Amino acid sequence: MKKVLLSLLMATSLVACGEKTEAPKENEKPVVKIGAILPLSGNLAYIGEGNKKALQLLIKKWNKKDTKYKYEMIIEDDMLKPQQAAINSQKLINIDKANVLVSVFGVVDRVVDEIANKNKVISLSCSYGKNNLPEYGFNVGTQNEEIYEATLKELKKKNAKKVALVGSNSAISNATLDYAAENLPKDGIEIVANEKYAIGQIDYRLSIQKIEQENPDYYLVFGVEPMNSVFLRQYYEITGNNNIASLGAFSNISTKMFPPINGVWSAYLVGGTEEFRNSYREEYGDSDIEACSANLYDGLDMIINAFETTELKDNEKIPNNANVLKNVFDIGVWEGAFGKMSVEKNGIVRTDTEIRTYKDGKWVKVEE
Repeated sequence: MKKVLLSLLMATSLVACGEKTEAPKENEKPVVKIGAILPLSGNLAYIGEGNKKALQLLIKKWNKKDTKYKYEMIIEDDMLKPQQAAINSQKLINIDKANVLVSVFGVVDRVVDEIANKNKVISLSCSYGKNNLPEYGFNVGTQNEEIYEATLKELKKKNAKKVALVGSNSAISNATLDYAAENLPKDGIEIVANEKYAIGQIDYRLSIQKIEQENPDYYLVFGVEPMNSVFLRQYYEITGNNNIASLGAFSNISTKMFPPINGVWSAYLVGGTEEFRNSYREEYGDSDIEACSANLYDGLDMIINAFETTELKDNEKIPNNANVLKNVFDIGVWEGAFGKMSVEKNGIVRTDTEIRTYKDGKWVKVEE
């Protein structure tokens, strides 16, 4: 770790002290650089790859237009590790001179937010339930209120009286599970267990056996992969039941990896209009839209749109990040790849959330 940081500092010093960057030629467009910090290896690599494809599709769309600026994306693998995300952030800001950083999920995005904010760089994230943003932060992940409302409605429909909450001990899981823990008792549903497991734990059998003694009507799961899929598989092996649901994490698991248990359900957070799905498939073949792909596409689309429409001040060649972000927050309602999004002045986005049930390898919308 020390060697990596030393190398980064040396490289930064070279850029600052010795290596001169070429000034843009008279007719060249100024370049806006976007640094994407994504999980391209490890358990969530399929999500990172899906996000990368969506972002590349957007950059391709904008660079085909007659724009004021050229848009370049630099991609780094965070391996879903906060330390690596921090190294990536410093490199993208200090060496690559990124104007925007993009990250996904609460395991790493808080680290990216902090570093970006100190450097007055826009930090676009897709993190569920994240409602505390720094000045330069913009989050396009679905919020707790929408996730909870949809989940509560389904629990009431199924006459659930007692639930067990289980998930990972991480920022993204804690935000979502803690919100449910606070509100479920107010809505007449008893919480008989509230378990948060260390990231990397893979055996939940004893915990499941202990929780089963409390006879919950439903388990509500929100963990960091592979926790969700492993817990679900072990739960089914022990109980043979399917009375288990998710506050959104199940829909993040690739259907190729999801345990084939018909009847389990989840708040469905993947999103994506038919138009976006068709564009995505046309570009990449028969590929699934992954969690946060449509969200990040829309978030960066809004940011680039704001770069193009924000007025330059003084001797600026590219608009000031603060002014760009202000124009993003003034959008109000955006209809794009995900569908309809409401953008609040604090950088939080609201989306509609539906419930889907797993049936024969597909997530099927639950009818009202």
